[in-house]
Amino acid sequence: MYSKLIDYKKNKQMSNELEKALTIKAAIDHIDHGDYLLPSIQRRFVWSTRQIEFLFDSIMQGYPINTFMFWSVTDQNIKSQFRFYDFLKKYVEYRGGNNEERATIGYKDFYAIIDGQQRLNSLYMGLKGSYAFKQYVYRKKNYHEDEKNYPSRKLYLDLLNPLDNDEDKKVYDFRFLIHNNDQRENENKIKQVEGATGNDVEVLCHWFEVGKILGFTKLADVVKYLTDEKLDVSGFPGETLIKLYSLINDKPLINYYLEKEQDFDKILYEFIRTNSGGTKLSFADLLMSIISASWDQEYSSKGAREEIDSVIREIREFGFEVDQDFILKTSLVLVSGDIRFVLNNFGANTINKIKINWGRITNCIKSAFELAKSLSFNNYSLRAKNAVIPVIYYLYLNNLESQINKENKHNENKELIRKYLHIILLNKLFSGSTDGFLLRLKKIITENVSGAFPLSFIKEGFKGSNKNFHIDDERISTILRTTYDNMDSFYVLSLLFPKFNFEFKNPNIDHLHPIQAFASYNYENCTELNIDYCNEYKNSVLNLTILSEEQNKSKNKSALKGWIEQQEKFNAGIREQLLIPQNVDLSFNQFGNFIQQREVLLTNRIKEIVEGN
Repeated sequence: MYSKLIDYKKNKQMSNELEKALTIKAAIDHIDHGDYLLPSIQRRFVWSTRQIEFLFDSIMQGYPINTFMFWSVTDQNIKSQFRFYDFLKKYVEYRGGNNEERATIGYKDFYAIIDGQQRLNSLYMGLKGSYAFKQYVYRKKNYHEDEKNYPSRKLYLDLLNPLDNDEDKKVYDFRFLIHNNDQRENENKIKQVEGATGNDVEVLCHWFEVGKILGFTKLADVVKYLTDEKLDVSGFPGETLIKLYSLINDKPLINYYLEKEQDFDKILYEFIRTNSGGTKLSFADLLMSIISASWDQEYSSKGAREEIDSVIREIREFGFEVDQDFILKTSLVLVSGDIRFVLNNFGANTINKIKINWGRITNCIKSAFELAKSLSFNNYSLRAKNAVIPVIYYLYLNNLESQINKENKHNENKELIRKYLHIILLNKLFSGSTDGFLLRLKKIITENVSGAFPLSFIKEGFKGSNKNFHIDDERISTILRTTYDNMDSFYVLSLLFPKFNFEFKNPNIDHLHPIQAFASYNYENCTELNIDYCNEYKNSVLNLTILSEEQNKSKNKSALKGWIEQQEKFNAGIREQLLIPQNVDLSFNQFGNFIQQREVLLTNRIKEIVEGN
C-alpha cells in the first residue's frame, strides 16, 4: 500500500474546484439521513466542549471554518470491502468517541468525510447531539458511569450578554449546560461573570438551546420567540438570534471539494496529505488509519479500531491502563525488525503479519498483564508499561501465552520476570528514548529464546551501559531518599507495599512521624535529634507509608508511638504491614534511630524484591 501512496505523489489527480456550498442545516440533515458517513481511516471524535463552543463563536463572528473534503462512494466493491461509520451523536466521556459501524453492503451511494470530521461532528453535537462529562463534586472520589455522575449537556447561548475582554477574543457565550438545568437558570435569570475590578458579579442572562434554531423555518419564527420571551428584538438578543438563524439555516458555509474516484488507496493518501497541516494527527492515529484501511474481514469480523479497543478494555479489567500507541508498538516488536513509528514500517507486509498473528499478539499482551497482576504489580507501580513489551515478546516466541498463568507452572519464569520488572522500574530504565533499548532487549531474548526468561543474559548484555540492570546499596539508598513531593515517592511505596488494595482503597501517602511534630518540637532540649538530620529525612520514603483513606483519617496528626499502640490493640501485625521495625522505640525523640532501623528493613525489602532472597 505504501508504495502506491508514493506513486500518488507523482500522479495525484484530484479536483481543485469547490462544489456548491451547503448550509449547516443541510449538512446536519445529510448526517441524519445517512448520506454522510466516516471511513475507517478516520480517527475518533476528540474535540472538547471548549473547542466546540469556540467553533460556534467563530461562526458567529464571521470567521471561515475552512474547506471540507468529501468522497463520493458509489462502487459496490468499496462499500463491501471497507468499513464505514455513522457520526457520533452523543458523546459520553467514559465511553470515548466510539462510532457505530454502518453496514454498507448494498447501501445507497453516500459521501465519506475525508477532511473535516471533527468540525462537522462538532456542529452536529452542538445542534442536535449531547456531550456528557464528569459532574465534578468537591472531595468526591468515585464516579459511577451513569447519567447522574456524567450528565448529558446540550449547547446553549446566552442571548443577553456579549463576552467582555475574553482572553480568547470570544464574543458570544456558548456553553454546554446540563440538559434542563437552563430552566432553573432562566428562573433565576442570573449568572456569574467577572466584573471590571476582577470580582465575580451577577448579571441577568437568558440561555437559548442552540439546537432549537433548526426548528425555526422562517425569520418570523425568530421574531416570535424573541417577543414571547420579552427579549429586545432590535438589541443584542434580537441581533444575536437572527444572526444565528441566518448562519445555520440560510447561509451556505460548508465549502467542500468532492473526490469521485473509487480508489481507497488514493483516498488514504489524500487523507494523509489533508491531515498533515493544522492540528496534526498523532503518528499513532495516522498508522491506525493505514491499518484500518487494510483490515479486511478475512481474519476478524471487527475492524482494527474495534479490535484494539477490545484489547485495551480487557487489559483494563486486570487493572492496567494502556493506549493505542502501546498496542501498535508491541505489534511492531513482535512481527518487525524495525520498531520505529515511521510510515515505511507499516507497509502491506507488516500489516499483513499483524493481521495474521493478531490472535496470538493480543493473547500474549493480555497474558503478560494478567501475569503482572499475579506478581502484585498494579497500574501505579507498573508506571512504565513499555517494560512489559519484552515479556510479551518472550511469551510470543515460546508460545507460552496460554500456559504462563497456570497455577504451579513456570514458577522459575514467573520469578525471573518479577525480578526483571522490579529492576527495570526501580532503575527507571524506560525513561527517555526507548526504541533502541527495546531493540537490544529483543535481540538478547531472541538469542536466548530457549529456556527460562533470560534475565542473567539481559544483565550481562547491559553491564557497563547507561541502562545498567545492577542495583547496589548506593542505588537503594538513593531510592529510599525519594521525597514526599517527588512523584516517584508514590511509585517507590507502591513497590514496597505490593499487597495494598489499590483498586478498592483510596491510597494516601502519609508521614509516619507526622510533619507537624517537626515544626513544634523543641530540638534544643533534646540531644538525640538534630535539625539538619530531621530536615533531611522527615519527607523521605524512610518516613513515609501508604495508608487507606480510613487509616489516614484515624491517624491524622497523631504521634506515631501512640497511634501504633492504639492500632496494635486490634491489629497485632500493624508494624509488619507498614514496614515498621519491630523493636525500635517510636518516640519522636528517637527519630534518628527509627530512620536507621527502617532503612535497614526497607533496604532488605528491596533486595528481596530484586533478588528474591
